[in-house]
Amino acid sequence: IPAAPAAAASVRPPNSLLIVTDAPLPPYTILAADGSIRGLERDLLDAIAADFAYDFIATPQEGVYELVKDGTFDGVMAHLLITDPPVDGIVYTEPYLEIGQVAVVLADEKELLSAADIGAQTAVGVQKNSHSLRTAQAATAQIHEYETATAAFQALTNEEIEIVIADNYIADAFVARYPDQLMRIGGGGRDGWIESRAYGIAIAADNNPLRQRLNEAITAMRDTGIMTEQLIAYLLPSTDIDAGESRVGTAAEELVIGIVGDLNSMDPATPPDFISWEVKMNVMSGLYGVDEDNTLIPVLAAEFPIISEDKLEYTISLREGLHFPDGRSFTATDIKWSIDRARVGQGGYLINAYLKDSDGDGFADNDAVQVVDAQTVKFILQEPLGLFPSLLATPPYFPISQECYAATEDLGSTCGGIGAYRITEWAAGEMMRLEANPDWPMGAPAFPAIQLRFFDDADALRRSLVEFNSVDMAWTGLPYSEYLALADQAAFSGWMGASGFKSYLIFDQSVPPWDKKQVRQAAALAVDREALATAVFQQSRAPLYSPVLDGVPGATAVFPQRDLDQARALLRQAGYSEAVPLPITLHYLNDGRYSDREEAYAIALKSQLEETAVFSVTLESASWDVYRNQIAQCNYPAYLLGWRAPDKPVAYLDASSWMDFFIRDVRNEKDEPCNNYSNYESTPMARLVEAGREEIETAVRLDIYRQQQELWAADIPTLPLLQSPRYAISLPTISGHHVDGLGLMQYWRLEKGVE
Repeated sequence: IPAAPAAAASVRPPNSLLIVTDAPLPPYTILAADGSIRGLERDLLDAIAADFAYDFIATPQEGVYELVKDGTFDGVMAHLLITDPPVDGIVYTEPYLEIGQVAVVLADEKELLSAADIGAQTAVGVQKNSHSLRTAQAATAQIHEYETATAAFQALTNEEIEIVIADNYIADAFVARYPDQLMRIGGGGRDGWIESRAYGIAIAADNNPLRQRLNEAITAMRDTGIMTEQLIAYLLPSTDIDAGESRVGTAAEELVIGIVGDLNSMDPATPPDFISWEVKMNVMSGLYGVDEDNTLIPVLAAEFPIISEDKLEYTISLREGLHFPDGRSFTATDIKWSIDRARVGQGGYLINAYLKDSDGDGFADNDAVQVVDAQTVKFILQEPLGLFPSLLATPPYFPISQECYAATEDLGSTCGGIGAYRITEWAAGEMMRLEANPDWPMGAPAFPAIQLRFFDDADALRRSLVEFNSVDMAWTGLPYSEYLALADQAAFSGWMGASGFKSYLIFDQSVPPWDKKQVRQAAALAVDREALATAVFQQSRAPLYSPVLDGVPGATAVFPQRDLDQARALLRQAGYSEAVPLPITLHYLNDGRYSDREEAYAIALKSQLEETAVFSVTLESASWDVYRNQIAQCNYPAYLLGWRAPDKPVAYLDASSWMDFFIRDVRNEKDEPCNNYSNYESTPMARLVEAGREEIETAVRLDIYRQQQELWAADIPTLPLLQSPRYAISLPTISGHHVDGLGLMQYWRLEKGVE
């Protein structure tokens, strides 16, 4: 580097300083193309000299201190360690740059609590060619070198090493970003420094005014935090690592729910699945919803509908003063816009099947939803439907803001609706954060902040709960075997709620022997539901004595307990006996669609039926693709089936939703074999179905459903066997678990206490 021109102090302005450095030392000092000096030390000098002018130039090191002593230069700033003794006549300022070596471990570490705990067998990670390497060497540990500090911290979170030694600003940056996974040991601030180094500006020993001036400016600069900011900017390009699970539990102010699977849509106009519908039910609301007893209540509606005499028009007044999360006022216009939008979406079948469709094109008419005034909306139906308010409690009917949602499909929207919670953050495939919505008309949620965490597999969810306590509750996707293993442990609480799935037998009533009612009834009396639930499923399923799941309004236990003597008597009436047994074939699924115990289930059913000494059962199995095709062709006289599909809730909360599918031919009088799966025909049942659909008085409709279920137990369109309660494992601090009749968790009832 050429020598700088000697500019005597006497010819420089009185407030201007001339600071020099030697050869470039990136990134501390960098020589730019125009000859100017850039880099970390230049930026720090800018901050120090904020109130006075200076020049920063490069000059050869030889003779530089003599030029400082004679006043040619004011100081030298060349990454000079204060610990190195200065030449005679030269002193250092206060350090403008201080760096300590510190140790970082995983946040749940119990053994390594200070640098003194580092032993010969301790696996220590450091960056290559760094001060940290020399510090680790002094500790005589097992050293693992990495190209970058970031790589060392990734190895720590991967549990490949036990500790990282790094510069304090690097360590603090990682700990600040990942406080749930990493912690410094040995104390905070300087107390935790294993060793340190400090850098100062060299000035003439007799220039006390300049020394005082620079020291004051350096102290002011350090107090601003600029030093740390500049160190990170120049020397730590990235803190991006996969830090994994929180190792210190969950934050006191946030309740974390773990779910296996992903949230694929926050658009209410999409088909149901357990995860997305559950979230929508918590961040949006319909005109109606359900309370803790699964009783329908007004939510965004001010009251229950006024229904026209012909039962086709439902006029509903709205609550006033409500706003969407984006600030838009809620009016009847939003309801019409939302439903008009949804009727052309994938989930529009819940709208188009019931609202007025005068041209029969399969889509509800544009005037099927009418704005009467800002606070009143009218719905016009195709035909009388007493359960219509229950449909208004499902996502396709939820009002959303037309100023926030796209007019067409908007799967990634975080706008939400007027629900118990608002969405504050969503990282697809990872997590979603919710905060309590003060505008929700049903009152404040029990806990103000919910985080949903999405996992790829059950093992990861289990580890988060059991090893790290980084979720407060393991919900959808935890295997029942894990529930059993954890439910009785003091560290966890097991909980079961409403069911969302049922298992049953279907008999084709158009073919022998199932065309005889006595044979179907005998089969119903031969099964032992309690034994199936306990011996086969370890109570992950529960007995079901109705086609309607327990907890659904109107569900009535109508099927009898096991009675082998009566079963034999009925079989004898049908012409069979121990001497003349009845051979039957029972089909079941073998591909794990419903559970991994379906073969054991079928074997247990075979054993129970054969305890009559009259039934002689052959088992046959197939995969779902084969199974459903055989069902459609009426090739299975008797078979096991499940409802709903494992990944979907029933569409709406009404007893008819669990029955209509299996008796729809009765109502529609279709002459299509296997269309209702059992080829069941019954004029009394058809009359009850019709009466139930038209009845608008809830109590009367529930009584009709009771009569349907009683007739079901006599005619056996299907033979209900078991239902699957939904279950959760949580930390003992969590309470208020409640699942509605659709099998969906109501987050706003959850509470989080203190251990």
